[in-house]
Amino acid sequence: MALQVVPLLLLLSSFCSATATSSSSSSVKSVQAKPNCPDKCGNITVPYPFGLGHDPNCYRDGFKLSCNHTFTPPKLLIASADTIIFEATDQDGVYKEVADRVLEVKEISLLQGQLHVYSFMDYNCYNHSLFVSPNKSSIVMDLWDTPFTYSDTRNMFTVIGCDSQASIKYNNNESIGWFGILQYGCSVFCLGIEETLSGNYSGMGFCQTTIPRELKSVGRKLEILENSSLDFNPCAYAFIADKERYNFSVADLSGFDFYRRNRGMVPTILDWAIENDSCENITMRNSTTYACGNNTHCYKSPNGLGYLCKCLKGYGGNPYLQDGCQDINECSNSTMNDCSSPGICTNMPGGYNCSCPLGTEGDGRRNRRGCIPLPPSKTTLGDSTLHR
Repeated sequence: MALQVVPLLLLLSSFCSATATSSSSSSVKSVQAKPNCPDKCGNITVPYPFGLGHDPNCYRDGFKLSCNHTFTPPKLLIASADTIIFEATDQDGVYKEVADRVLEVKEISLLQGQLHVYSFMDYNCYNHSLFVSPNKSSIVMDLWDTPFTYSDTRNMFTVIGCDSQASIKYNNNESIGWFGILQYGCSVFCLGIEETLSGNYSGMGFCQTTIPRELKSVGRKLEILENSSLDFNPCAYAFIADKERYNFSVADLSGFDFYRRNRGMVPTILDWAIENDSCENITMRNSTTYACGNNTHCYKSPNGLGYLCKCLKGYGGNPYLQDGCQDINECSNSTMNDCSSPGICTNMPGGYNCSCPLGTEGDGRRNRRGCIPLPPSKTTLGDSTLHR
């Protein structure tokens, strides 16, 4: 792994935005929210089933967001009261709910069923007044009563700090509480300051491991095993973050700068889905609770919880609105159809038709028969083929 500084708080511009993935043609009006409902917070689009404001008709249950206009630009936040964040410090070691920690949303993806958010890191520092007080902070983000889950394919559990180890305690069944919890993690060791700071040893100074599927809530335990690295590495950190957004740097071991530089937050990917039902439950399609609109199909969430919706081929838009998936006019752009010239493209519901003009014959398609002139003695009304 290349040893370079990559600040965690860069904007998530490398990911496709919700508006970019919801429509594939300018001929489809990009309607993202319900009528008379706001669909923007700053420059972030908020598509249904998410929504803003106090009108419950603007969002599906559990998908309410808020827009904090005291910031410039405004910040999009998860407003659900069911998203509970706890913190424990070295002062008493007891987890307490904290109201001043909220999840900031940077992007919503309808196609992937994901939220790009800033979550929180844990830290543990030696008892040294030059660094920070309190000396420890551990965060638990409880997502049990929300449609959100840590993405197991996009995130990694990361530990930074010499002679430290961190573990995750979790279960995948809310009803059994923390009895019989599962636990795993990783440990970090350093040979010494010279070897560590040289950057010649892959993995020295940090470790990473995957996280399980269907992860809704975790308890993290971050320990410093000995103080041999105190002079150059007084603090250790643990977090679950987007694996594409962090590259280790030996500078992350110095002082408390890593935490301060990133304001204690890391970019994290949350999967979301319409939970408590499945595509296999065909009876839900006759229910008012079914989330998919017209011209859509239902598919299982990649994380294993609930289902998502997608526009049928030949349609684009927001599949969670009743009439959000509209026919794409493939004829409006030559890259969206395979009709030849002088072939004629005719848009059809969910597809298009290639035909040949009078005086020519063929199937009107590129790389096939195309359209060739008829002999003077022959006439035709044209040959056509429908493509979906």
